[in-house]
Amino acid sequence: MALPADEIFRFVVVGIAATAVHYFVLSVGVELAGIDPIMMTSMAFVCAAVVTYTGQSLWVFQARRHRKARLARFSVSVLAGLVGNVAIMAVAVNLLRLDYTVGFVSGLILVPAATYLLNRTWVFS
Repeated sequence: MALPADEIFRFVVVGIAATAVHYFVLSVGVELAGIDPIMMTSMAFVCAAVVTYTGQSLWVFQARRHRKARLARFSVSVLAGLVGNVAIMAVAVNLLRLDYTVGFVSGLILVPAATYLLNRTWVFS
């Protein structure tokens, strides 16, 4: 399956915006409010998911009409990404005793490729 370069580019741009939101919310919660990084990454991920859905539906995959089924599939995709990110954060912080930013960056590397393929082939197909 050939992946269109322009679609991947748009996916990356939306991903960068969502990542910025995720990191901002995560770091403010951890550094300023003292909230546990694992709990905070969950809240930050949900905030980033709003950016992701909007960007992917309107710009990346250009699904102009809102459909409940698409939103439900996207919710499953987001939940899978959330579970992946929380698991990575938990391993980094609790098991490996690393700084939460290592967990964040690890999730940033591992989760997006899987969610791109899931969104392209199932959510926005």
